[in-house]
Amino acid sequence: MFGKKRIQMMDLFDTFQPTSKSSLKAFCMKTAGGNVKLAGELYDFYIKDMEELPMFDPVPPTFMDNAKNTVGGFFEFVKGNKDEIMQVADFVRGIMGKRTAIVNTPTEALPPIN
Repeated sequence: MFGKKRIQMMDLFDTFQPTSKSSLKAFCMKTAGGNVKLAGELYDFYIKDMEELPMFDPVPPTFMDNAKNTVGGFFEFVKGNKDEIMQVADFVRGIMGKRTAIVNTPTEALPPIN
């Protein structure tokens, strides 16, 4: 019985990856079973090698932030690759038998007509 509990505790230590000092404190309290002195010793043991941890967990982006970034990235991609996208669309239309006029736009500016 003692060996099984020890193995479970070691598995708990192997899977824990602290993201902030507050999550490390909560983990130490849970591991120590509510013993504040033991939890403090565990915390001090861990924190001496992880000084760069933030105080609290970072806030995950909201649904609107994710949507804004995704849609904005898509429109930037389309804006930057519109010529290639139109070539592919014309190619697909040509394969399907629908004729489209392919307009070749000059890549250099034309000189003015005198």
